[in-house]
Amino acid sequence: MATFIWYLQGTSPTTIDATDYVQFAGGTFGSAIIVGAYQDSTHVESSVGADDSSGNTPKNNKFISQSGGTGGDSQVDLGAGTVDLDTITDAGCALKINFSHGTSVVTTGHIFYAYDGTTTTAVPTGVTFQAAEKGDPNWTNAEGSAAALTITDEATGTSHDYYIAVSASPESVGLKTAFKLRDELTYS
Repeated sequence: MATFIWYLQGTSPTTIDATDYVQFAGGTFGSAIIVGAYQDSTHVESSVGADDSSGNTPKNNKFISQSGGTGGDSQVDLGAGTVDLDTITDAGCALKINFSHGTSVVTTGHIFYAYDGTTTTAVPTGVTFQAAEKGDPNWTNAEGSAAALTITDEATGTSHDYYIAVSASPESVGLKTAFKLRDELTYS
């Protein structure tokens, strides 16, 4: 049977359950992000509004620039300063997604993106979203399935780990409810 498990990485990983939210915030849990700026922290918010990642010191990947780095690489702030996006390690990526299956399978056609929570082709409302797989030199404006981040195909195995940097910026004041993340792949 196929299983996906999402984690917000940190001192230890926080599992993101089906009813949880990935919360992009200002400096602390629940704090607002300035319109047009990117988040200063990333958290796992439970369905009842609690910070499930509070003891985890969660990783944060803040978009800095699309092409300001070495050789035109994108830049990211990991909390200790700005670095080229393609230098992030597995542990430095905020999200880890594990796909496992009881038998050995290959994965293909893997994509990751944000959408409005209803229609996968629709972009999230009021949010600019950036994503990158570990090793990517540039961010992808992964809004809607047509603009999804393409994830590298994986060879045969029963467990596959994907490391993804994510960053979000509000386009207007207020809570963004038409904003969800989605991961899709084909396995055989």
